[in-house]
Amino acid sequence: MSRPHARWMNVAALSLLVTALIVFVAFHFMVVDYASSPMGKNTMGWHLWPELYRFVRMGNFSDSESTIAATCFLCATLLVALAPFSISFLQKSRLAWWVVVIPAGVATFGFGGTIGIELLNSPASFGPGIPCLIASFALNFTGLLLIRREPTPEPVVDAPT
Repeated sequence: MSRPHARWMNVAALSLLVTALIVFVAFHFMVVDYASSPMGKNTMGWHLWPELYRFVRMGNFSDSESTIAATCFLCATLLVALAPFSISFLQKSRLAWWVVVIPAGVATFGFGGTIGIELLNSPASFGPGIPCLIASFALNFTGLLLIRREPTPEPVVDAPT
């Protein structure tokens, strides 16, 4: 891969990773569920954190769908938050790149799959926060896939005289 092509791919990767982080932050201020509150209030994205804390603290992991969704959410959240800042490290090490890309793909498709199953099983009450969250994870995964190692320029050697 040529040097300008690799540089363009890395710029595109960085822009996708930063966009994923911005979309993830925006998710916290969006409605996640329209029908979850008995008092008629809409559940916002930041309300997921106390619920997730209660779920993990209770330690009842018998519901596999909730456990998969919680695990994928935490993994993808960590990757979305750290990926824009680790792009130079991921360019240098293919092993590190694989160690990050595989969990990002599993978390993205795992979380998206559990949300898809939930949509099929119940009436759609999800707000715009859930597609925004899935888009954030997908943008992050795509950005990670675009990271390329830039070839080092060949050293110029003076001809002996």
